[in-house]
Amino acid sequence: MKKLLCILFVMSSFVVNASTMVVWTCEMLEGGEMDDVKKINTAWVIAVNKLSESKVQSYVLEPVASSQMESFRYIDIYENPVHWGQIRSRMDDGALDTLENQFDEVSKCTEASLYQAESS
Repeated sequence: MKKLLCILFVMSSFVVNASTMVVWTCEMLEGGEMDDVKKINTAWVIAVNKLSESKVQSYVLEPVASSQMESFRYIDIYENPVHWGQIRSRMDDGALDTLENQFDEVSKCTEASLYQAESS
């Protein structure tokens, strides 16, 4: 029993220190404002977190000094690739279409990358 608990503890420490991240590269559309992006993103996080027991975190990155000052990024953090896949599936089924349409009114995302991240 002690061996099993030890294995579970070690495995859980890997899960706690690892996550799946999606980095979106986007540009503001004419008439769009960063405040709009942040408000929509906040609503998206609330809505997406109602779809699963696991929670998603999301950050909007504004450039301070960049060769692409007109672009910005989102970083969405999921518990693991399975969690990301579950949420993507729900989104593909239309669960967040209203918010996706709001994003599309103010910004255009041209690139997305999926990463497995671990603390070191």
